[in-house]
Amino acid sequence: MKATIKDILFGFFKLKQSLLAVWIGILAFLAASGLKPNLYYLFLTILSLTFTVFGSTGLNMVLDADIDSLMPRTSWRPIPSGKLGRLEGALLSLSLLVAGLVIGALVNEWVFIAGLLGFILFVPLYTLFLKRKTPWSTLICGFAGGMPALGGWTAVTGSPGIEGVLLLLLAGFWSNLHIWSLATYYAEDYRKANVPMLPVVKGEKTGLVGALTMGVIVGILTYALWAVGLIGLIGFLLSILPLLVSLFYIVRGLTTGDYKTWSYKAFKMASIYMAVVFLALILK
Repeated sequence: MKATIKDILFGFFKLKQSLLAVWIGILAFLAASGLKPNLYYLFLTILSLTFTVFGSTGLNMVLDADIDSLMPRTSWRPIPSGKLGRLEGALLSLSLLVAGLVIGALVNEWVFIAGLLGFILFVPLYTLFLKRKTPWSTLICGFAGGMPALGGWTAVTGSPGIEGVLLLLLAGFWSNLHIWSLATYYAEDYRKANVPMLPVVKGEKTGLVGALTMGVIVGILTYALWAVGLIGLIGFLLSILPLLVSLFYIVRGLTTGDYKTWSYKAFKMASIYMAVVFLALILK
């Protein structure tokens, strides 16, 4: 059985997650341009972000196929299910990655650097070396997820500046809130695959404590966005609300001992926060 386009997009390139990464990069670009974008460079930046994110994600899927085959929630993906060969997936992903980096270099060196760093952090460092060895590997993975924000910002400004660094840090720490709350919910899956995620190695309670810590840092960084003028007061208040709800859910999980139920609620609300806070960049 061959993989369909739907299989490739949703099961191999993880379309929803990948588009979120691209989306925050686009919003960072629009914020940096003051909503008066150079459409040519916006188009190139979108292509670069899309290809590098999809290419890196696909290579992660190729390398993690053995793990995915052991977990019920991922065994349906194209490579574990036998719909797509590893070599095919690797060639497709590598082609996209290279194309994305080349296009990024046409914008400026910082877009290229952000794309390259995102790949290095996510694939060689996280997927190949750290994911199967340490529960702290997601810290590296998280900052790979922040590179599209940096790429979108620097595509306009030509250098990171304090604003670009704040966006990178925000997305990076948020990614760990996202990962650890979801990993707490799916801790049993990770145990089956022998993946040393924080809730597996240290327990679900520690997984939520880690998510809570990341959430507090994200809150501080959200305030910093307002302090430097990246978002307005209304944007700050609208952004902080879903974050506070997410943190409330985590605290509920810690106090009730029902880690699984409340970790998933926290994960969903944290996703809403990310959509709102980057939208606030262009609505201030």
